[in-house]
Amino acid sequence: MQGLKWFVGALALLALACGGVSEPSTPVLRDGEGLLELPLVSTSAGRSYKLVGATFAITGPQNATLTDTSTDSVMLPLIAGTYSIQMNGDWHVERTDAPGVTVPVTLVSPNPMRFTLGEGETQPVRFLFKVPGDGTVNVGIGVDSGGWISGTIQFDAYDGPLPADPPDYFAELRGKSVPFVITFESATLTRVDDYWTKQVEVQTSPITVQFGGAPTVVLQQFASAFRGLPLSFTLMGSTQGSGWMSMMHIQTASGGFNWDLDMSRAMLDVDAEGFPLLKPFSFNQVNTMLFRQYMGNASGIVSNGTFAPR
Repeated sequence: MQGLKWFVGALALLALACGGVSEPSTPVLRDGEGLLELPLVSTSAGRSYKLVGATFAITGPQNATLTDTSTDSVMLPLIAGTYSIQMNGDWHVERTDAPGVTVPVTLVSPNPMRFTLGEGETQPVRFLFKVPGDGTVNVGIGVDSGGWISGTIQFDAYDGPLPADPPDYFAELRGKSVPFVITFESATLTRVDDYWTKQVEVQTSPITVQFGGAPTVVLQQFASAFRGLPLSFTLMGSTQGSGWMSMMHIQTASGGFNWDLDMSRAMLDVDAEGFPLLKPFSFNQVNTMLFRQYMGNASGIVSNGTFAPR
């Protein structure tokens, strides 16, 4: 049976409706602007892939349509603020060494994707794809050891009238369904044989958190707060033939922003020694909670999830 080869694609490209340029350059920012970084080519396991035929609609404080996919990377100045980017068109992915030959892929990231751009900030936007192939699990932009967690959060509705004083910080999320993806480009893995359990401790490189759907102030604050943080979690197995995960917890240094993912019910395959296999797997009905210090919390269920631990 074929294995899976996966990669993170930050795929997008140039050009306002009035036209574009053939060579990428670094634009000069004006006061109040930030820079959206949109790479078009992603490299994994020595092979490069390119998105072809996509168009992108950006809506927010400044609207733009990206249509030119002829360059490898585009940087687009935009007025600082919160945006949504929607991938449209009859897009497909090709290997750069085999132009014209379509590679079968599945889009994993939310679409549309939301992002917040600060003044003077360069903000990359990544769309995540999976590519079937014959080989080991590989992921990343320029590296082979990254991973991701994606899914859809169905936030619980508030039971009763929303409080007015102080107002409910999470009011805009109550009862809504929001897709998300957490990505990281590399991870350090440590095996621990604890006799009763066979553990793999995972420490990731800095994460990027992205949410789909209509932009919300709360989720953009969480995404910004978590940007650049590492993620630590433990995969546990046994010689009994199954494995599981510890609670996944993301927290800022101040403790003001927290995100818990209770992955304990996600069952993992194990190898002959009982250690969890580090391969992508699907999960459903995972409990989750967002918490902001002194401002309450929003809980819900993650469905249609996919997790690639490295």
